[in-house]
Amino acid sequence: MQYSILVVDDEENVLKALKRELESVPQYSITAIKSPEIALMKAKSIHYDIVISDYKMPWMHGLTFIKRFMQLQPDATAIVITGDAKGALRHSKFNDAEIPFLLQKPWQQSELLDMIKQALEQKLEHHARSSLSKNY
Repeated sequence: MQYSILVVDDEENVLKALKRELESVPQYSITAIKSPEIALMKAKSIHYDIVISDYKMPWMHGLTFIKRFMQLQPDATAIVITGDAKGALRHSKFNDAEIPFLLQKPWQQSELLDMIKQALEQKLEHHARSSLSKNY
């Protein structure tokens, strides 16, 4: 099965590193975009299983991007990457934003791939529960 992953980060080197590491898994189809605005436009017509976003971007805050993305694709799973995990968690609670997965910079490739695996498992479990509840 192929999984579609959208990666959004304003830093070109981080974007390239994430794409390179994720492309090591043949089942992952990666779209990497620097601009959150362009990513939101793409999300209107292209389905993504997972969205990975930087926490701090100059054009749009990562949590704002995630909220807008999830309005377009509520079945996707979000991962936020940050150099300040404590700050991100404080900010997310303040804004009532839910960050299901938070990856601290710098990360290890194994951490990233484990988190993607967990996110996909969570997504599949949620989908299975939704399907069951629709049948009853």
